[in-house]
Amino acid sequence: MTGAMHMVAVKQPRSLHHWETTLTAVPAAASTARRMVRSVLRGWGWDNDRASELVLIASELVTNVVRHAGGPRRRVGLELQEVDGDCRIEILDYRPDLPLPETPVARGECGRGLILVRELADDMGVVTTATTKNVWARVLLAADDTPRHTP
Repeated sequence: MTGAMHMVAVKQPRSLHHWETTLTAVPAAASTARRMVRSVLRGWGWDNDRASELVLIASELVTNVVRHAGGPRRRVGLELQEVDGDCRIEILDYRPDLPLPETPVARGECGRGLILVRELADDMGVVTTATTKNVWARVLLAADDTPRHTP
């Protein structure tokens, strides 16, 4: 062999966690999602303000599915992935269309969920297929003082 051999160092994550579940897309799903996400994050050692924000993000995203694609025969997927303090939540529903954003009404309860998610998350997005929609948000749990940006 005449060529020089190059070594590449690969940094292994210190912590890697994954959790997922499926809920029935009914109004109680939001409170179930909050309780489950809070419990999972505590089990992973996260019990700070950013973890609380991720619980709120889960609630808002599940509420959107229930409101726009829910029903007792519909399902909503909920997944958390955490690598070294970088946590991503994904909410999967089986309605691929994107509802039109609502304009918040003064003192009203509707139309603020995604605005709130954009404010709390460090990044967010949506991926659609012919049959599904996957809305995700990313939160850096390790640093309470991490600057946020609005996508």
